[in-house]
Amino acid sequence: MTQHPPTTTPGLSGRDAERLAHALESRDVTVFVDGTSLRLPEGALDAVVDLLSRLTRGETVTVASAGEQPTGSEELLTTAQAAALAGISHTYLRNLTTEGVLPVQYRGSHRRIRRSDVHAWLARHGDEAADSPSAAELLTTSQAAALAGISATHLRNLTTEGVLPVQYRGSHRRIRRSDVETWLAGRQRRDDDGVPAPD
Repeated sequence: MTQHPPTTTPGLSGRDAERLAHALESRDVTVFVDGTSLRLPEGALDAVVDLLSRLTRGETVTVASAGEQPTGSEELLTTAQAAALAGISHTYLRNLTTEGVLPVQYRGSHRRIRRSDVHAWLARHGDEAADSPSAAELLTTSQAAALAGISATHLRNLTTEGVLPVQYRGSHRRIRRSDVETWLAGRQRRDDDGVPAPD
């Protein structure tokens, strides 16, 4: 099979970027080749939408054939391998690549992530975690619900409504023990004052 050389295209700006971003919101991408309409299969659609999304953000994009090796001897990981290495869910990792937080390369319609990019993300993520509460202070939703004496569903609703602050570890919600205790103390005060506490 003949390999075509990689092509690099600068990102879009101004009105061109706005129009393309607006068109991509529907994710209804149809390609026209010599006036013939072609509906893309799901894998190809993901690759094309990702490429076009990067252009709308002003990123320079390089397209290469799947048979080409990455520069240097860097190891490319599947999304499952990269998620396992980072200790996050596969869905969260895909979101990071879609948002451009983790650079991604395509091999056919499959996303590949450089091991070094995962390590760099972990280093940044680790710095953020160092400034955050200790793991003992952070509770899962189940643990926080048990401490508060409410259902996990009710607790999730409280985090969604902003009543209880939430932090994310990967795609998982974590709640500070002190925030649950403060919420409980406020609920107890309302009970003591004769005001019915919402459940």
